[in-house]
Amino acid sequence: MYDTLVAAPPPGWSAVESPFHAGELAAQELAGVRERMDVNARRGIRDYMPEQHRQFFAEQPFMVLGGVDAAGQPWATLRIGEPGFVSTPDERTLRIAGHSLKGDPLASAWKAGALLGGLGIQPATRRRNRVNGVVTSVDENAITVAVSQSYGNCAKYIQSRTPTPIDFGKQARDDEAPVITDHLSDADRELIANADTFFIASANTSDDAGIGRGADVSHRGGKPGFIRIDSKHALTTPDFSGNLFFNTIGNLMRDPRAGLLVIDFVSGDLLYLAVDAEVIWEGKDLESFEGAERLIRWRVREVRRTRSALPLRWSGVQYAPQLAKTGSWTKAPSAWRTLNVAEVRDEAPGIKSFYFEPTDDEPLASFAPGQFLPIRLNIPGLAAPLIRTYTLSDAHDGKRYRITVKREGVASTWLHEHIDAGSVMETKTPSGAFVLDRTSSRPIVFVSAGIGITPMIAMLNSVRSNNDRAQPEHVYFIHGARRAIDRPFADELDAAAQAFPQLSVHLRDAQRVDIDYLRSVLPFGDYDFYLCGPAAFMQDLYTGLRALNVADDRIRFEAFGPASVKRTERSAAVAPIVPVRDPELMSKVIFMRSQKTAQWSPEDGSLLDFAEANGVAVASNCRSGVCGTCSTRLLSGDVAYPVPCEGEVEPGHALICSAIPAKTGPGEDSVVVLDA
Repeated sequence: MYDTLVAAPPPGWSAVESPFHAGELAAQELAGVRERMDVNARRGIRDYMPEQHRQFFAEQPFMVLGGVDAAGQPWATLRIGEPGFVSTPDERTLRIAGHSLKGDPLASAWKAGALLGGLGIQPATRRRNRVNGVVTSVDENAITVAVSQSYGNCAKYIQSRTPTPIDFGKQARDDEAPVITDHLSDADRELIANADTFFIASANTSDDAGIGRGADVSHRGGKPGFIRIDSKHALTTPDFSGNLFFNTIGNLMRDPRAGLLVIDFVSGDLLYLAVDAEVIWEGKDLESFEGAERLIRWRVREVRRTRSALPLRWSGVQYAPQLAKTGSWTKAPSAWRTLNVAEVRDEAPGIKSFYFEPTDDEPLASFAPGQFLPIRLNIPGLAAPLIRTYTLSDAHDGKRYRITVKREGVASTWLHEHIDAGSVMETKTPSGAFVLDRTSSRPIVFVSAGIGITPMIAMLNSVRSNNDRAQPEHVYFIHGARRAIDRPFADELDAAAQAFPQLSVHLRDAQRVDIDYLRSVLPFGDYDFYLCGPAAFMQDLYTGLRALNVADDRIRFEAFGPASVKRTERSAAVAPIVPVRDPELMSKVIFMRSQKTAQWSPEDGSLLDFAEANGVAVASNCRSGVCGTCSTRLLSGDVAYPVPCEGEVEPGHALICSAIPAKTGPGEDSVVVLDA
């Protein structure tokens, strides 16, 4: 029934020359992976597009492109169209029809001989595939590309969101030209501060790059705040563990010019940045970016912003699971900045607001509503300065910070008694992971008690001030205090209720805000909950909401004190780790649907490599145990994972890009049967 086959080399890079140029090889050498990549990359990089990539490109409503303009400046941009606008007449030819968007800096750059990097990305499924090549012709608004390199990328750090077209014929108004400046505006910094995704275009156009010469475009993702705003002319981003090809960094080592693209997924604004890069391989600054293996500092030379240019709107975001292993980032540990205290205002008995302004011409760093401001107090009589964090209690306006402090400790008492208008204060860049998600379209419920009102008022003011963004259907502001007189922001809340029809304010005095009260004031619906207050208050609300089947990821909170709220544990599938079998033993692998069988030995590599070597077509993408594309039903037998996988393994399945046959008993060869 089955044919016994002799293994042939797996498909991959067929040229004798390395697919990498000298800059990429140098970066791999610095990272200690050059020899490993010489093997892995030759398996994963092809000089043609496999069938699954060709089908994938044809399914997308947009494609990310990278190229260079007439001056050699790289730019990352988008091209859109009805699915099918990207086609592949054959495995070495890519045809991109559709159209460019208003303000596209590469709109006039596409001509025969131009270098092009392409990225097909499907955020909803976290799939992406890369293709690089040279433009051979441009006709009828379509770009034809001769493909030189094609390969899949892992799903790491891709945030899941689904696009919906508004109208592919609709672009930014013709009378609204892109705004071009040499620095980041307040609006630009706000967009960047809240971004969880951006794209980088880079290039090596040198003739001595040989077979590796070309343009490239890649994706970067992280928690909001992972693009650190150092000034109106400078940014810093972490470089996490990826496919280790070092295409982007390798290009930057040869030419530091790059183009960044940040998308506002709510308004459709596109922010293009022309930058110069500096790669930071080591040093103390890495300590401020948990999870980063390197940093890249970007000097901003040119900023272009086109409003409402992208005719797609997006669902709410689901963050990539890998982000759980990265931190919330601040400026370098020693980067304290002195600000003026412009005003001090009494809000309620024992509660004051402090307003800070810059002492120089540098703008205030942007922040997301909900984040806090670290401050340092030099109090006489204490051996060391006190460092405290206070929630910013107003939306970012680029001019002032506001913190609102209750007098209840050494630091807060010092602020109340000694800090007046005209004082100065040492601060750091705002930080914190408790932030408002403006990409969600669900109604919002803010619930707070006591001084926990501070992040909620900041979030509410941010919703009100962002008139260019899609507004939530409704906002519920629920707050509890011991007495009405103890509530800060009474006038602010009253004005908000009068001016914002979508807002319902519910204030409770002398009685606790509990789950029964929430049920009494909230109509039945699907909400995003934001909670802040004392520990017992937080835990009771969280437990009550979970008991009502509110999904864990719909409940965000900022509690006082470390780990004061215990989340409901969620089960996660874990890739099975089985001891690797004796390398001297052989294994029989049966591919049931293909009706083929072959003998596997350790030098044959993973089961994916083995399947491809034996002519068995299996879908794959990252080839590193992350994306799950290669998940194949395991009909019988056992597999092992020499290196633990990050991706989830469904029961009865195997991630064959990382799996090998496992020993079943002492001295026995194994038999693995796959549904492939």
